[in-house]
Amino acid sequence: MKSGERMVGEPESLHVKEPLKARIERHDYDRLLMLSDGVFAIAITLLALDLRLPDRWDGSVGQLVNATGRPLIGYLFGFGLVGAFWLMHRRIFAQLAQVDLVTTALNLLLLGLVGLTPYIARMIAEAGPNRAIPFYLVAVGAVLGTIALIRLWGSARPRLLHTGVKRATWAIDGAFLAAAAVILAGLGSWSIAHHAAVPGNGFAVVVVALAVGKQLVRRRSRR
Repeated sequence: MKSGERMVGEPESLHVKEPLKARIERHDYDRLLMLSDGVFAIAITLLALDLRLPDRWDGSVGQLVNATGRPLIGYLFGFGLVGAFWLMHRRIFAQLAQVDLVTTALNLLLLGLVGLTPYIARMIAEAGPNRAIPFYLVAVGAVLGTIALIRLWGSARPRLLHTGVKRATWAIDGAFLAAAAVILAGLGSWSIAHHAAVPGNGFAVVVVALAVGKQLVRRRSRR
């Protein structure tokens, strides 16, 4: 390896020889990813804090399920949410060559929303899934909307994208995420405004429809 080069995964060095502009761009990108991974990791860790053994547990599974059933459901919903968004975040930033002020601001908004996941999980644990699902949908829609904005901004600023990224595909994925965000947040907001529970079957249909729609959009964009 030549002097001054940095291996992938190597801690940042103050002695890397590079132009100041390139150094600032790399530093902004690296530090943003470090902060993001930290927030995702902390959010997942906080989710487990509500899982506690019942008082005077007799060692039976029944008592354990009765005491931690709702918190466990909240943990699973929260973990699935954070895990899915971390995967999406990882994919997006793997396709970015650099970040600017707008991308940084949108990412900070995204992290702020992800940080609310333990609160949503506690809502499920204390109020039950039926009452909490509408707020869960709004939270999912808000995060998807922020990710969509990052993608749409990237399509408007091609210099931010890696040279191997197809701008059209990137924009189509952003538009699909925006549509999904509107559907989920709209459904959750309607349910909250009308004090109506979201049926479990209806929630499953929406999720399956979005998953199928995403696959169809991807296949169409590859042609």
